[in-house]
Amino acid sequence: MMSIFTPVGILLTVVIIALLISLVVMLRISTKVTNNNARLIDEMAQLSQSARRQEEPQKLGTAESTATAQQNGDQFSLFDRQMDEHRLYCQPDIDLKTTSQTLGLTQRSILQLLKDSEGSPTFTEYIAHKRMTYASQLLKEKPNWNIDAIGREAGIMSDATFRRLFRKHFGMSPSEYREKNRSVIIIH
Repeated sequence: MMSIFTPVGILLTVVIIALLISLVVMLRISTKVTNNNARLIDEMAQLSQSARRQEEPQKLGTAESTATAQQNGDQFSLFDRQMDEHRLYCQPDIDLKTTSQTLGLTQRSILQLLKDSEGSPTFTEYIAHKRMTYASQLLKEKPNWNIDAIGREAGIMSDATFRRLFRKHFGMSPSEYREKNRSVIIIH
C-alpha cells in the first residue's frame, strides 16, 4: 500500500486537489454562462415575438397605430441594444442572414424594424452607422491606437474604405476627428 507521504503520493494528492479546484471553477463559469444565455434567449424571444406582431397589418390613424408606433420604437431599441451587446457590426463579413440567425429573428423582421425606424436605413447603412459610431468612440477612448487598427476593430478591413466612410459620416477624416476631440477634452 502506498503512503500519501511519499513523493508520488504527495504529487498524486496535489493533482487530485488541482483537478477538484478546476472542476469547481468550470462549474461556476458554466452556471454564469447558462444564466447569461437564458437572459439573452428571453430577450431575443421578446424581440422575435414583438417583430411577429409588428408584421400583422395595422390600421393607420387609430389609437392602435399610435401604440404600434411606440411598440416598434421599443422593438428597434431592443434590436439595437442586442446589436451593441453582441457587437455584430464589428464582424467584417456580417450580413443580414448571420444577424438574423444570431439574434433569432427573421430577416424580414429585421428589415421591417429598420424600415420603421427613424431615417429608414437599409441594413448596410445601419451597419455602417454602427461601425462609424463605434470607431468615433474608439478614437476618443484609445488615443494611442493606430487609426487603421480602429477601422479594423470596427469591422472595416480596408483602410481606404474606413477613411472614406468616416469622412462621409462625420465630414472629416478620422485624424481630424481625433484631433478635434482632443482639443475639446483639453478645453474642458
